[in-house]
This record gives sequence, structure tokens and C-alpha cells, in this order.
Amino acid sequence: MIGKGFFSRPGRRWMLPAALLAALPATRAAEVRGTVVIDYQGLFAADGSTRARPVSLALVPAEGQPVSRRASRLQHIEIAGNRMHPAFVTVRKGDRVEFVNRDEVLHELFIISAGKQRATRIARASDRAASRARFRLDHSGTTHFFCRIHKKSYARVDVVDTPYLQTVNAGQPFRFTGLRPGRWKLRLASPAAELRWVDVTAVTSPPPLELRLVSHGGGRGASEFRPMSDVAQLYGQ
Repeated sequence: MIGKGFFSRPGRRWMLPAALLAALPATRAAEVRGTVVIDYQGLFAADGSTRARPVSLALVPAEGQPVSRRASRLQHIEIAGNRMHPAFVTVRKGDRVEFVNRDEVLHELFIISAGKQRATRIARASDRAASRARFRLDHSGTTHFFCRIHKKSYARVDVVDTPYLQTVNAGQPFRFTGLRPGRWKLRLASPAAELRWVDVTAVTSPPPLELRLVSHGGGRGASEFRPMSDVAQLYGQ
């Protein structure tokens, strides 16, 4: 039997004694984990380089679960050898991206985002004060960055409204931990592959998911960025 004093007096909120609360098992955080492979359905057979293709994962609440807060972050993209590195990144809405020119030549960035276009110049590396360009990305979606002068210089930045982001190579495991249990939506993206949303459930000690992305660009690793290399077609030149 429960004796007097177990609960608070009438008219007040019922409270369990601290000793009993300490004895209750702690709620274990849920997680989502697994691997993503790319299914190449083009004309060429997959080669060894396909395993190095990056896969971006973004986990979004589907039941109104609260998400962790964090300050805006800065993602650096370097331009070296007339190429942008990394050429594919995913950031949270509100994050910033800074382009840093390591070449001794001028680069002229052309940016396409949600139907809007703009351009800016980045001076050569020796002009340190003008060799950088920073952008704040406040709208979800995909932003494309090109160089008008060097057609193979390209970067794709995906913007999502969640702090739960990971980028792994195809075939490598991913793991989101410390989640609220329940249903979530998992966004999968990779260059030259189809964007995919998957309904997932966060639970304690889940079995690993086995997920696939479809690419119709063939299995040759060097060709995966080729559809984006002729940037002149994308801005009418």
C-alpha cells in the first residue's frame, strides 16, 4: 500500500518522490541507421570509382518532433585548378557558404537558386581582400554555382530545414542518434542520382536500413558530373 505523504497534499500537483524517480528506467534515445548504395542503370557497367560517390542524408521530423538548435555554420568551398571542391554539399537553411579562390586567375560565379539568378566576381588568390565570396542560404532547395569563364567549375549546394545532416560515401554506414521516437522523413541525394524521400521510424536499437538511389547516368565515376559540366546551356550562353 501507498502510505500518506506519497503524493502531495490535495489541491497541489501530484509528484513522485525523487528516490522513486531515480529508480525508474531512463528513456533511451531512438536512432535511424543504415547504408545507401547507388543503382547505376546507364549504358556503362559500374566501376570501382562509383563507391566514392557522396550521398547526402537529411532527417526531417514527420510528427512534429522538436529538433536540436544550433548556430549558423560556415561551409567553405575552394576553387583550385579551375574546379570547385567539394562540388556537392548539403547545409541547413540559414547556413552560409564561402567560396575561396586558390587560383591566380579571376572567377566569375553565376548562381541559380529557385528560379533566381545572380552573379559575382572573385579576384585571384593574391588579392586576398577580394578572393572570397560569402552567401547566406535562406531558402530550401538546390542552389547551383558555376563559373562563366571555366565551364568545368561547378558546385551544387542543397539546402534543407533540419540540423540532422550527414554525408557519406555510397555503401558506407550512416547513423542518426539521440532522436525522439516516431516517424521521420529521410532525404537521400547524390550527384547524377534521383532525389528520394523515405519514410523511416526512429526506435531504440533499430535494424540497419538498406536503401538505394537510382542513377541513369551510367556507372563510370568520371561521368557522373558530366551532365553539369556544360554550364553555358543553363544560363543561356
